[in-house]
Amino acid sequence: MRAEGIDQWDDFYPSDAIIERDRLAGTLHVTRRGTHILGCVTVDTMHDPLWSGMAWTFPSERSAAVHRLMVDPAAQRRGLAKQLMADAERRVVELGFVAIHLDCFLANPAALALYERCGYRRVGTAQMRKGPFVCFEKALVTAVS
Repeated sequence: MRAEGIDQWDDFYPSDAIIERDRLAGTLHVTRRGTHILGCVTVDTMHDPLWSGMAWTFPSERSAAVHRLMVDPAAQRRGLAKQLMADAERRVVELGFVAIHLDCFLANPAALALYERCGYRRVGTAQMRKGPFVCFEKALVTAVS
């Protein structure tokens, strides 16, 4: 991201400790080719306190959260992020949630476009340490049936 001028992640976030916490909790989902990690995403129930006040359709108790979607730069532009999100959505449905909440750095146009292509709707903006983040929500199939 830094090579593309996106100053979103740094030595503070996401830290090795955060990734290890996700792994130990069983919320880190990884895609590999052999032993090489191509990408990962965290799916949990942790809603950032800065998300309060967003125009959510579904409350946090009925929604899972997606964090830290990452794809190895050498594996980008092959649909892997979209696949990781589709896998996350399936997991969320299996866990009995009706929606997904997430945030995305406003200065990351590729990620913003990805979430919109995947059917996520903007519900507001939260001011985080690195700047404004757009909050997104997607109702899942079971939420409307």
